[in-house]
Amino acid sequence: MITVPWTRNERSGVAGAKTTSYAENVVALRAARERGAQEALMANTRGELAEGTGSNVVVVLDGRLITPPLSSGCLAGITRELLLEWAAADGLDVIEESLPMASLASAEGLLLTSSTRDVQPVSELDGRPLRDTVAGRAAAELFARRAAENPDP
Repeated sequence: MITVPWTRNERSGVAGAKTTSYAENVVALRAARERGAQEALMANTRGELAEGTGSNVVVVLDGRLITPPLSSGCLAGITRELLLEWAAADGLDVIEESLPMASLASAEGLLLTSSTRDVQPVSELDGRPLRDTVAGRAAAELFARRAAENPDP
């Protein structure tokens, strides 16, 4: 995964909505592919982490699982919402909190959430290897277990 310099406008009239215009995402994803990555992370106009081009993100920071709030401009992804719901029910803390992009430099791990990826650990960000963390593994295992129990939540 890489970070890109383009921003998500969290104050846009279509912020958080799926629209037919994915041009910004296509440009960011092309930049990721050109650098050998599979996904790109974008900040919002306040310099806070927002989302990937086709995924939401969970950051492992100081052993905590943190995902940007919807006010960041990120899409209210189904997998993200299920992870938050199932984690709360199972006693796994996943919190919604604004994170400056600079906090990624000290992230221990990252997870992507999407309907096509489920909850997937990220191995590298901007060329820096990331760890397979206990918290990240717990989130991925929880999601896999709950999804298997109810494939049509």
